Amino acid sequence: MKLYRVTIDGRVYDVEIDDPRARPVTARLSGTAYSVEIESTTVSGLNHEKPLQELPVSKEAPITGTPQPASAPAPPPASTSANTGPTTMTAPIPGLVSKVAVVAGQAVERGDELLTIEAMKMFNIMRSPSTGTVATVHVKDGDNIVQGQPLVSFST
Repeated sequence: MKLYRVTIDGRVYDVEIDDPRARPVTARLSGTAYSVEIESTTVSGLNHEKPLQELPVSKEAPITGTPQPASAPAPPPASTSANTGPTTMTAPIPGLVSKVAVVAGQAVERGDELLTIEAMKMFNIMRSPSTGTVATVHVKDGDNIVQGQPLVSFST
């Protein structure tokens, strides 16, 4: 686990992150765990992620501050550029698909349950990252999946 400094809506927080390469990332702030996505931007066809700023960790100094999750962060402004096609959610962990909750053509809202992955006797609910329509469901109940495997594609 490493300590990072993150900025959310202009406020700076010191956050513990289990594995910065995992998707979604598990971040702890004042002892509360949050599942967060790290946004990427595409520039000239290349995928760039903003690097996390790693901080030195002192065993004596606990993370201080109060989380402010009373209201969800405002969604980014709508893009004026044309959508280049469907986006795809990939498996953040290997496991077994225990339940698929959506079908192709179904409209979903951000946070809606898409499917459940069982891994190490834990059930991990995969939720919609945005509002849109399910274009393709790439897995079915009982499928064994690997990390990075396509799960659901969306059209917005």
